[in-house]
Amino acid sequence: MIQAKKNWHFHNPVEIIVGRGCREQLVNTFKQANLLVVTTKRGKQQFSEDVFLGQVVQSNSITWVDSVTENPGLTYLEQEIKQLQGLKVDAVIAFGGGSAMDAAKAIRLGIACQQPISLVELLNQPELHSQVNQTPLYTLPTTSGTGSEVTPFATVWHHEIQKKLSLASDSVFPTTAIVDAQLTDSLPTKVTLSTGLDAINQAAESVWNKNANSITLLLATRALKLGLEALPKLIKDSGDIQMRDQMAEASLLSGLAISHTRTALCHSISYPLTAHFDVPHGLACAFTMPEVCRLNLEADDGRFAELAYTLTGNRNPQALYQLFVDLNNELNVSDTVKSYIPSLEALLILQSEMYNPSRAGNNLVTLQENSLQTILNKAFNN
Repeated sequence: MIQAKKNWHFHNPVEIIVGRGCREQLVNTFKQANLLVVTTKRGKQQFSEDVFLGQVVQSNSITWVDSVTENPGLTYLEQEIKQLQGLKVDAVIAFGGGSAMDAAKAIRLGIACQQPISLVELLNQPELHSQVNQTPLYTLPTTSGTGSEVTPFATVWHHEIQKKLSLASDSVFPTTAIVDAQLTDSLPTKVTLSTGLDAINQAAESVWNKNANSITLLLATRALKLGLEALPKLIKDSGDIQMRDQMAEASLLSGLAISHTRTALCHSISYPLTAHFDVPHGLACAFTMPEVCRLNLEADDGRFAELAYTLTGNRNPQALYQLFVDLNNELNVSDTVKSYIPSLEALLILQSEMYNPSRAGNNLVTLQENSLQTILNKAFNN
């Protein structure tokens, strides 16, 4: 029996709209409005040419920020905020993957400040966020991975010092998430893989998490059940519409789970892998997932046995570890990640950067002196 916390809370204020074609709702929501759309260059084309979203472009005044790239940097975002300062809009629309949504969250907050407040100040002083009167933010994910459409976080990369930063407060929550899996149908296999692994890992990390509660465990279990079935099938057949729908739901549910728990050790380890070696985020997270799972099984209070039974029909928690091993083997995670890393020695040198207290501190099991090195050795030599 799981020993649930006696005192806990769950809060997520985002309106959620799900289903194929549900993006049509924006056509009726906005007419003759001033909108800021944050996306990539490819995203601008996809948005403008879409059967529904193209109507939004035609019937409203659009200011585009279409220069977002993967892992948006602090310097870039500060420049965009400065250029847009004073812009009055009725709503902000984030269209794209996690990077576009994170950029939109940061820009929305930055341009809403009445007094000049730098993005660095907003990153370091979350208490400033509640003083800002922001316009509504609509998030339309075109990938199934981060769940950023429903989280109160926005990742900001300080590329000059190779460090990952995060905006985090209730003020960062989007207003409405529109999860239309049809927008993911043309996603390339490599992106499907990395983003899908991110969703799966987020769900897993919200299970082996000190902040888990009854609601997050239910959300994470459902996300894992959907994602573990869908992702391998999508890698074999990217046109499987049913699996696209499943993966979109898995990503959404994992986002809802981590909006409360945050992520844990795998994510903490992943950030230097991305910063130093350019390992795609989802792959970087999945790289250590089996070994981090095995570490956390030491603290099983019933949650792992229950999850293992739901996912495999076997109540032995070790079945959960084997499930993640099999997933990584099937999707060739280890070899793919190692192709980015020069050597085991180069990996081990980064250990001091891999313990981010705001993430690793959520891990169910507290790390011992050699825990991190053991995890890295086993993941690399798999």
